[in-house]
Formats: sequence, structure tokens, C-alpha cells
Amino acid sequence: MAEPTWKKLVDQLKSEGHRSPYLDRLRQRLPASGPADLAGEILREMASALGKSEDKINVALLELELQGKALDELARSEGADPGERAARIAAFNRQRDAAMQALWELRVHREALGFRRNDDLAELYPVPPKRA
Repeated sequence: MAEPTWKKLVDQLKSEGHRSPYLDRLRQRLPASGPADLAGEILREMASALGKSEDKINVALLELELQGKALDELARSEGADPGERAARIAAFNRQRDAAMQALWELRVHREALGFRRNDDLAELYPVPPKRA
């Protein structure tokens, strides 16, 4: 995390014993620098990264769901172009592969963070079978 440009001024005034409510406010905005604070920052970053991995699988499954509904609607319509149907099936299957990859990445990410029980991921993020 980049330090604010005014940090030097705050550090200087603090070391000189300057008292000011504005200085106090700025000091409160500075990230703490102790080992416990660093550990907390690392945990927050790990949680944020894990959340992004979860977002990735959720987006992939949402896109897959939308493609599946469009494909089902196309199958119900009369006189659908077989070429369009084949193209949509191929797109669905590519998106399914992307969802499977995102699910695998989430599993690996969780295992790297120490979560050893990942059996429920398939239930939480069900990936439908390929279409033919």
C-alpha cells in the first residue's frame, strides 16, 4: 500500500511534539506499522483475493446460465437456424470450460490459504454438463 504524500510531515511534526487536532486526525488515517497490524493487513488482502476468486466463478456461472437460457429458447423456437444453434452450443461449452477453470482456481486458492475441506464447492457452484 502506497504511503500518503503527507506522511513525512505528520511524522516530522509528531517527532517535534507538535499538538494539533488536524495532526491527530491525519495520524489516525495513517496505517499502523506494528507486526499485528501487518498481519491484519495481510489477512485482509488474502480475504479480498479469495473474494475475487469467488466473484470469478459466480460471474462465469451467471454467464453460463444466461447462455443456457438463450440456447433453450432457441431450441423451442420453430425454424431455428442449425448453424446458429451449433454456434451457441459451442459458445456454451467454451463458457462451461471457463467456469470449470474458475472453480478449479477457487479450489486451489482455498487450499493455498489452508482450507482443506473443499468438497462442498461442487454443490455451491454447480457447473452444468456440456451441451451437444
